[in-house]
Amino acid sequence: MNPIDERYLGNVCEIRSFANELIGIGVIREVGEDFITIGARDSELRLFNTFQKIKLNIFNSKVGFTVIICEVLASTRKMLRVVSPIKIVDHERRQGFRVAVDLHARISISRERLESGDYDDLQVVWIKDMSICGLKIHSDKKYILGQVVWLTFELDERTRLTVKAQFVRDTDVEGDGDLREYGIKLLFDREEDSDKLCSYLFKAQREQSQKIR
Repeated sequence: MNPIDERYLGNVCEIRSFANELIGIGVIREVGEDFITIGARDSELRLFNTFQKIKLNIFNSKVGFTVIICEVLASTRKMLRVVSPIKIVDHERRQGFRVAVDLHARISISRERLESGDYDDLQVVWIKDMSICGLKIHSDKKYILGQVVWLTFELDERTRLTVKAQFVRDTDVEGDGDLREYGIKLLFDREEDSDKLCSYLFKAQREQSQKIR
């Protein structure tokens, strides 16, 4: 089911990456059951890769401002067609498209140590939600704000992500005096790692949205 309808036809929309980079401006030309067609506005559109994940910021004075995440199906200089549109809510918009998860990760001050495969004495934390910018974790260990570490965790059975991160916030976990909640900023060294996380977040958000419908 499409989260927008024909009231948005003719509306201007921003095309943005998951990292919120502006990568195009178009006009809503067609709204189907599970697709949106965007036409060029003042100049030609850039070309997008099939299955690329993007955000649409759609402006409508009567219905309201809407943010959609979606996948590219077809792309030309004159037209962009996207599928699997999902509306994201206000707090997700502010926090960078945040998705609740339940994953465990291992932490070390050294990437080499994480990638060695010897996990016996590494510290384990629990990831409670994530966005393209960072993670919320629970841990029974004490970390220092500003501390930079390396994390490794599995996004799925075939994808492991190893990334540098910095502790930026900590609070108590309500109802459990042994756990601390930390906000962690991800510091990507490789664009491919950011792309892996984007793909996982899109898939997880879509699965969660389908369960609610």
